[in-house]
Amino acid sequence: MTRRIRIELVLMLLFAALWLGPLTLEADGFPFYRGAEYSDLLISHWPNAYFLRQSLLKWGQIPLWNPTTLGGAPFTADPLSGLWYPPNWLIFVMPISLAFNVTLWLHLAWAGWGMWLLARKEGVGWWGGLMAALAFSGTSKLIAHIGLGHLGLVCAVSWTPWILILVHRFVDEIYSRRGGWIRWTAMAGAALGFLTLADPRWTLPAVFVSLAYGLYCAAHSHKESGTILNKYRVSRLLIAVIIYSITAIAIAACLILPLFEYIQLTTRTDISIVDQTQLQLPIANLLGVILPLITQPEWVGYLGVTAFCLAIVALLSKGPRVGFWSAVVIGAWIFALGDQTPLFSVFTAIVPGAGLLRVPARMLILASFGIAMLCGKGVDWFLRDEIESVTAKRVRLSTIGIALAVLLLICGLWIQARTLPTILIGTGVFAFLIVIWILLRFKFRFPQNYRAFVWLLLIVVDLLWVNAQILAVRSQDIALSERMILAEKIANAPQDGRIFSPSYSLPYQTAVQAGLEMVDGINPLQLKAFRDFMAHATGFSSEDYSVTLPPFPNGDPNQPWGMEIDPLKLGQLNVAYVLSEYPVESDDLTLIEKDQGAYIYENELVRPRAWIQDSQDLSNIEWRAIDSIVWTPNQITIKASGPGILVLSEIAYPGWKVAVDGTDAELHAVDDLLRSVKLSPGVHEIVFCFQPWTVYLGSVITLVTLLVLIGIWIRR
Repeated sequence: MTRRIRIELVLMLLFAALWLGPLTLEADGFPFYRGAEYSDLLISHWPNAYFLRQSLLKWGQIPLWNPTTLGGAPFTADPLSGLWYPPNWLIFVMPISLAFNVTLWLHLAWAGWGMWLLARKEGVGWWGGLMAALAFSGTSKLIAHIGLGHLGLVCAVSWTPWILILVHRFVDEIYSRRGGWIRWTAMAGAALGFLTLADPRWTLPAVFVSLAYGLYCAAHSHKESGTILNKYRVSRLLIAVIIYSITAIAIAACLILPLFEYIQLTTRTDISIVDQTQLQLPIANLLGVILPLITQPEWVGYLGVTAFCLAIVALLSKGPRVGFWSAVVIGAWIFALGDQTPLFSVFTAIVPGAGLLRVPARMLILASFGIAMLCGKGVDWFLRDEIESVTAKRVRLSTIGIALAVLLLICGLWIQARTLPTILIGTGVFAFLIVIWILLRFKFRFPQNYRAFVWLLLIVVDLLWVNAQILAVRSQDIALSERMILAEKIANAPQDGRIFSPSYSLPYQTAVQAGLEMVDGINPLQLKAFRDFMAHATGFSSEDYSVTLPPFPNGDPNQPWGMEIDPLKLGQLNVAYVLSEYPVESDDLTLIEKDQGAYIYENELVRPRAWIQDSQDLSNIEWRAIDSIVWTPNQITIKASGPGILVLSEIAYPGWKVAVDGTDAELHAVDDLLRSVKLSPGVHEIVFCFQPWTVYLGSVITLVTLLVLIGIWIRR
């Protein structure tokens, strides 16, 4: 490792710690978007990591199935499980919350370093590359997603510049006729595969920007070299695209194969254009790219006044390759607007998989990426000694005009509202400082390093000021102890069974710690059969897509939503207790007590985890108990006496197999939901085992691909 690389790494690690601000000071806390009640890191990623670790410690199993939420779902097919992304394995060597925060810190540094190297490959100088790195790794959009707890998304985004570096490299190899283009193409595909393992939702944006960048690099190389676009280069480029795609799919096969099977059975396939664009960026919020309009966190798109001005400088100076990055920024902004433009509907209609994506406003991340690159190119121009040229005059007037426009907008907001948030006051100060600096820059000749340092200071302080208003930290003790007394009381109650809460009265992270299982929950992927069953059991509409179950019509789980509880159906799901923030009326639910503000009801019609009945009709009220049950995530062993139908109150899902007395038997889905098997007279041992072929095949493909890539790299 050279001295320059060591310096770059240290700088990126230091600045990444700076961007995380309060989280750096409380490294075992949980990041929250300021003012938000929930964070995915706490309510999804942490419980999944805790369950994974407990499964290894208690049963010695990597859990393929997760029974803790939504009645059960395939753990290996859920991108939120974090199982397949290697950096998430830090949870095995340090406290979970600390491991997550270290992961975020390292990935912000990784994103910044990648952006720095990409900018240098684009011909940007050392200082310009540093500014591009800071503008991207510290962009408010990424910090907002950290506050939302989007661990996988932030990790995936951090791979974007590295993919483009590798794409640039293999295109260069093809045009120089060197023999390493296959190796570099495969490495680019591997980077895309790791991005997919981190969060497949970012795969499509990464694919499109990388392919566009590859074509742009090829066209640029062709133009610079003055060579003829012959069959050799065309064929190599086409083969490179194929190798790139196949390698990415193969690396991510351990997740892609089970995920593809899972998605077909979930409510995500029914998502409408209205559901997709629910969090699209309102056109008025495009002002948020230069004004820190911190409202809905998904709409945060503040680029920094300094970074935006420098990007405009890059455009006005007509530097090399600014056209491509300008197109990236404009395209990202258009997609962020969702169906407010016709482009989004066309894109989702013709691109496979695009119809499954939500929240178009996340494309603002790509806009930040493009602006960061332009920012670096703008710094490069300012570090020249060009003062009296026509371009210099145009740059001076334009940058001062932009900064003054920001000041006027802020003044207009103050006149209209008669009050001004502190965050806007700070942005106004930075805009004023930019005007002063531009005037000084063109009046006096400062040494180049001084000029670079001033721009560095303006970029860093500008972003830090806004990011400090975005990110907050909740201590681990408070976050993980919410209603723990209530959870422990239920866990120690004489009646075993699952829990249902129509008002999200028991946080998922608390339930998992207490060893409780829930039939409600939050996840973008929900099994359709289970959603429909719960709709009948609790009275909500199953027509619209929702990430929560039950869906909350007005967005507030504490408000009643007109539920109609069917205790018999809930009992068939082994629901023993109902927890609610408000009273629930049902003759078969008995109020035990009101504790910590929640009503606790016991379900009189609860059934055990498994029972015997005479037919496949789940509404059959006659049933008898089994002899015993031994439960683990991947295998359940039951002793029961026939004849009859053994019903296991677990969701039937592809990959679950059953054997009776050591002989494979046919597994049936009672009411299209619960697992069952027919028993003959006598005492039997029944074993339900989860053996998903998609997981096994995908894991083998991923492992073999990794070994091949390592071999190729070693033999280079």
